[in-house]
Amino acid sequence: MKPLRVKVFLVFLLVTLLLPSALAQLTVTVRDIVQNPDRYDGQIVSVTGTIAAYRERISARGNPYTTFRLEEGGASVAVFAWRHQGLRNGLRVRVVGRFDKMKRVGQYTFYNEIEAQRIEVLR
Repeated sequence: MKPLRVKVFLVFLLVTLLLPSALAQLTVTVRDIVQNPDRYDGQIVSVTGTIAAYRERISARGNPYTTFRLEEGGASVAVFAWRHQGLRNGLRVRVVGRFDKMKRVGQYTFYNEIEAQRIEVLR
């Protein structure tokens, strides 16, 4: 029975340590992010807007990904998501993910981008 108690304790410990950070997200507007990128840099944000410039691509390493602009109130922010999302321009969505004011990936530099963890279509 001791190994079972240790496993239960470890699961409990992991849940109590990881769950609060996974749920910690800031609900903001696109304009908030654009006007105050330093404030949200590295933060998990939840943002609502309309998809524009939607593109599904495959990386040089063969990994499918999606990019689009999330627009709201005359402001927009870039969104990146792994895998093809099957969305389209004009859809209203909620994006939850990490915002980075600047991110370097190999030779590329990306500015004011959210790497989506979740994208929800709004009705």
